[in-house]
Amino acid sequence: MGTLNRILTHFLVLTILILACLGSVFGQHSSGNIRCFERERQVLLKLKDELVDESGRLSSWGVGRNRMECCKWRGVRCDNVTKHVTQLSLRTPPGINQHDGQSVTPLRGKISSSLLELKHLTYLDLSFNDFEYSNIPEFIGSFEKLQYLNLSYANLSRQIPQSIGNLSQLIYLDFSSNSGLFSENLGWVAHLGSLEYLDLSVVELGKASNWLHAISNLTSIKELHLVNCGLQGILPSSLPSINASASLSTLDLSMNPGISSSTFLFFLNFSKSLTSIDFSSNNMTILTPAYALDNQIFLEHLDLSNNNLEGGIPKFFGNMSSLIHLDLSRNSFMMPLSEIMINFSGSVEKNLKYLDLSDTMITGSLPDFSKFSSLNVLVLRGNKLNGSITKDYPNIPSLTRLDLSSNSFTGELPDLTIYPLLERLFLSDNMFNGALNENIGSLSEMKVLDLSSNNFEGIVTESHLFNLSRLRMLDLSFNPLLTVNCSSHWIPPFQLILIRLSNCKVGPRFPQWLRNQNILDYIDFSSSQIVDTIPNWIGDLASRPIRLNLSNNQIHGVFPKIGFSIFNLSSYMSSPIHDRVSGMILDLSRNKITGEATFLCQSEEWVLIDLSNNLFFGHLPNCFANSTRIMFLNLANNNFSGTIPSSFGSLPLLSLLNLRNNSFSGEIPTSLRSCTGLQFVDLGENRLTGIIPTWIGDELLSLIVLSLRFNEFRGIIPSSICNLQIIQVLDLSLNKISGVIPKCLDNLTAMTAGPGSEQKFSNIVGTPSLYYTLQDAAFFMWKGQTIIYLIHNIFVQLIDLSSNALIGDIPSEITKLLGLNSLNLSRNSLSGQIPVNIGLLKNLDSLDLSRNYLFGDIPASLSELSFLGKLDLSYNNLSGRIPPLRFDESAFAGNPGLCGRLELNKSCPNENENTHQDANFNGDAGVTYNLKNEEDELITVGFYICMGFGFVFGFCGIFGVILLNKSARSAYFKLLDAIEDFVYMR
Repeated sequence: MGTLNRILTHFLVLTILILACLGSVFGQHSSGNIRCFERERQVLLKLKDELVDESGRLSSWGVGRNRMECCKWRGVRCDNVTKHVTQLSLRTPPGINQHDGQSVTPLRGKISSSLLELKHLTYLDLSFNDFEYSNIPEFIGSFEKLQYLNLSYANLSRQIPQSIGNLSQLIYLDFSSNSGLFSENLGWVAHLGSLEYLDLSVVELGKASNWLHAISNLTSIKELHLVNCGLQGILPSSLPSINASASLSTLDLSMNPGISSSTFLFFLNFSKSLTSIDFSSNNMTILTPAYALDNQIFLEHLDLSNNNLEGGIPKFFGNMSSLIHLDLSRNSFMMPLSEIMINFSGSVEKNLKYLDLSDTMITGSLPDFSKFSSLNVLVLRGNKLNGSITKDYPNIPSLTRLDLSSNSFTGELPDLTIYPLLERLFLSDNMFNGALNENIGSLSEMKVLDLSSNNFEGIVTESHLFNLSRLRMLDLSFNPLLTVNCSSHWIPPFQLILIRLSNCKVGPRFPQWLRNQNILDYIDFSSSQIVDTIPNWIGDLASRPIRLNLSNNQIHGVFPKIGFSIFNLSSYMSSPIHDRVSGMILDLSRNKITGEATFLCQSEEWVLIDLSNNLFFGHLPNCFANSTRIMFLNLANNNFSGTIPSSFGSLPLLSLLNLRNNSFSGEIPTSLRSCTGLQFVDLGENRLTGIIPTWIGDELLSLIVLSLRFNEFRGIIPSSICNLQIIQVLDLSLNKISGVIPKCLDNLTAMTAGPGSEQKFSNIVGTPSLYYTLQDAAFFMWKGQTIIYLIHNIFVQLIDLSSNALIGDIPSEITKLLGLNSLNLSRNSLSGQIPVNIGLLKNLDSLDLSRNYLFGDIPASLSELSFLGKLDLSYNNLSGRIPPLRFDESAFAGNPGLCGRLELNKSCPNENENTHQDANFNGDAGVTYNLKNEEDELITVGFYICMGFGFVFGFCGIFGVILLNKSARSAYFKLLDAIEDFVYMR
């Protein structure tokens, strides 16, 4: 009995212990206190040590007593049963860190090989980090259980390893937006039989000729994104066979101009379950046969924009009953819009919500859209549509966005209250006229109103805007007959992000109602007839990334103490404004504003600063070291003084620097050699001294315009200037430069290329509003007048070395600059002859070689310069006959050795010389130029010989008759006697 009791006792104790252990285990499970494996914890700590974490995102990963549980670390997940780490998500989140209000920065470093110890990983997301152009490591292919892999936007490069094909359980794969990644063989993709999602966008696949065959093996694929991969087209005869229909629903092959209609047709046969197709920006020339799209009964989204489609829109579009979104923009249909709408007749009319036919060269007036009962968005921008929309306008009450911009519509606006849901209205760049109806103010859903570049007139008051409580963007610019006059006491019901009233009448006072706008980041009141001071409250708008353009008004007074706050621009979401410019813009040019420019130090987010043509004064602060976004800096025509700030050299994106017509002194700071992106430099009309730095030609190889005119530079022209191969404007005039003209000028290849090689100004400026802001920034001396460097948006090609102390010959190499429009070497001490082959410069419009010591003949080839509008060869030692040129005597004055022009009252020696041949002016072609005498071309040697023979035969004929004929002889002598008697009697 005792033994039995002992056995029962032991059994009870053991049972209690087991239950206690189980309770502990389940209690731990229920409370989430899973203890991770020490080996895996050490792996994660090693990974943390190898990454740079500036935002402290991995601060929960530690060794402290309260941080031992790695399964609770940020981004780490463990299996509830096995306790192994199965998920690692280190994706950089967007937005702001809640702790310090700063944006979250990416992790930096390399993908550590220590990850290989996490053998149970099923989920790995390292996207939106910076792995510093490192490669995807081979060991990634060793995670046999991996189902989710995302390395997108991770700054990875080099070849994608073939070992990725070993991830047989992979369902989701995203390597997109790593511009350095490439794959020359997509065979590894074919082994991913379980793959449902694949995104290789921006990965270079141009050499992967087997890409389509690899994709055709993915029978489980549901979503495929291969955007901008350089994919090559495949001939129809080489298309892979299709064994079974795949379950692909989303297809995006946009921006692959190498692929065409045959590839599109393949995917229509590859899957019958497609709901979304984006085949935009490719080389599609014809739409596929009707049966192919008819089979896509689930298709809701179709984007075929920016292809080469021509001729028209097939009728089968009308039968696509599921279609919601259709984008056919930027093609060449070239047919009336009314005919297109007929082909859309059918079941598509019921469900279609988005239709974009912009930039398709369609014509005619607006047809009836009333059958499209669900249409929300209609975009017809950039076509050849015309007529009045007062009577012919889209009767679609469901519209939320209407874009008719850049057409030729005329007349007044219709009653827009027929669109009660309208949120975005774009009617810019047409020929609308008349006054704006006040009922436009009743469109309470309106967010964007763009009526710019029309002929509207009358007065816009608060009555036009009274109920637009959701309005965010207002653009009435370039309506010169339109006046905007809202009461200074009016408090608008809306908060604008953008307002553009340029080239309207807003003045004379600055609009006071703006002071209540708290989220404005784009203000353009340029050329709006404001005659006022800048109000102090404008500083309240500067607490965010503002783009402010008040140029070309009569704003005066001292610039107020505006506190442009220093902020991190990345913390702001970009606004839907006209220019994709990330940063602050300040354009106060062409006013009468005065004061110092210390306010420029109050922000580090400037992109454009234009204070030109004002009355600013004082020294520029040396505070630009952290303003690394600045691209354009124009301070021309002010009263700034002192030295050029050395901190300009810390502006890596600087493209335009214009300090013209100030009082800057000292030398050009050496730090500017770091601004290797400079394309436009104008330091003219200052008091700069020193020599022209050699590093300009060695480092600033992107220069298109270089003007150092009217300073006090001395020394020689450095030969390194010839390294500026794309320069088009070189102006070193009005200095104290000595020495000879470099003979290497023919290395300026942009000028040797001839017409058609000119650099467009818009290529430098890039964005539309910056173009209009800076197009008047560059001036030079042309034909004795200061004019703009630009002609029809193209830089002239010019060399001006005038008013220096240059000596020596004019190098013949200069005649190889075939594109040159203007050459000015006047007011130097040049000697020698004018290059005989100067006639090769066929595009010359202005040539000034005056006031030098040139001698010899004027080359006859100058007469071949048909575009030459100004010529000045005065005050040299030229001699000989002046070629037939259409310029008056002032072009040749001060050359006593010249002859052959009536105005000079000096004939040339050997006036009767029949011909004169100038020297061979083109040694390569052996071309000679014969100068014709001013005498009649009939007076030749042959003429005199014939005249002698005529005289002999005439004389012998008459005198012979008298000698041989008696009666004739008697009559002849009687005539002589009669003449003698007549003379005697007289």
